[in-house]
Amino acid sequence: MEPTLLGHNRTGSGLNPGDTQLMLAAVSELSPPGRISTRQSDAERISYITDADSLGSIPPPLGASPGASVETASSLTGVSPTVFFDKLGERIAFERGSTRLYEALIAKYVALVDSDGAGLETLQRIRSEELDHFRMLCDVATQLGADPTAETPSGDVIGTASMGLLQVVTDPRTTLAQCLNAVLTAELTDNAGWELLTELARAAGQDEVAERFAEALADEEEHEAIVTAWLKSLVTDAVGTPAV
Repeated sequence: MEPTLLGHNRTGSGLNPGDTQLMLAAVSELSPPGRISTRQSDAERISYITDADSLGSIPPPLGASPGASVETASSLTGVSPTVFFDKLGERIAFERGSTRLYEALIAKYVALVDSDGAGLETLQRIRSEELDHFRMLCDVATQLGADPTAETPSGDVIGTASMGLLQVVTDPRTTLAQCLNAVLTAELTDNAGWELLTELARAAGQDEVAERFAEALADEEEHEAIVTAWLKSLVTDAVGTPAV
């Protein structure tokens, strides 16, 4: 059974009723008298979308002849090599980010809860498993001829999407429960990503690779269960305390 996780934090200051009334009065005074048309800005936004280039491209497998495309140079069958390498790059980027996320959570735990104990050991183990997943993905990419250092389009997107989660955990003002909520968001996303990548590997006939991905997915499912249990413990057993 994993240890329970209870934390402490500082109380924050909120708006007093007088400030709230002033804000409401400003809204009433400064709001436009009628509905604002967004037709022009909507059309401009659509034109940017339709005229935009892609975020990037997938480099062909290492050792491929100059000018070869990913689709023709890859040995993968059954799936689009472009899609597979793109999603592989996405998981590499996410696992790298998850390692940093848990490093930040460990720092928060040490500052607010304890610098020793079973809870810290669990977080350190999860952080190590995230790093192991990153290394395994890099090994698989190299095995299949891909460049594990290449930032694929989906890797770029997931890195940007995850940026806010790390900002939550590294913010000195956030409570332990708020940090766990951010980490749970990451774990839910991570589980879905591993499920998809495992299915793609099986469809490509990469059974050994798929098994390695399935093992990582099992780890991530455990991570999700642990974070969920700790978060529930805080918001139920520690309700009304600064930890929440």
